[in-house]
Amino acid sequence: MDWRGWILPRFGGRKPPAESLSPPDPADLAQLEELSVRGSRVELPHPVRAFVAFDDEAPARAAGELLEKEGFKCQLRTSSGSGWTVTAIHQLIPTPGAITRLREQMEHVARNLGGSYRGWDAPIVH
Repeated sequence: MDWRGWILPRFGGRKPPAESLSPPDPADLAQLEELSVRGSRVELPHPVRAFVAFDDEAPARAAGELLEKEGFKCQLRTSSGSGWTVTAIHQLIPTPGAITRLREQMEHVARNLGGSYRGWDAPIVH
């Protein structure tokens, strides 16, 4: 072990930030406000569900596997018509920055695999 291991910890690479610094989407802000108005304690972690839709099963399965590697719990199901929907669930405190980060992750996966991001929801937490 060299001297740098004593001063600078040597763990894997840097973790991506939990919150985005990008401005939040107005629809996300409205949904966060609605969650708060309905009585949810938004300072506590919520099981947030994000939805990504695909035309075919193969890219939907690939998206689910990719998101599971990032810490999401994923469910795959057929949606109305002939498409497939990946529901990605992640426990987080629903702040504008955290929801914006979630949106960025989902849009990135959807863009790379030919799908579309369909939004998010969260139950009320008391």
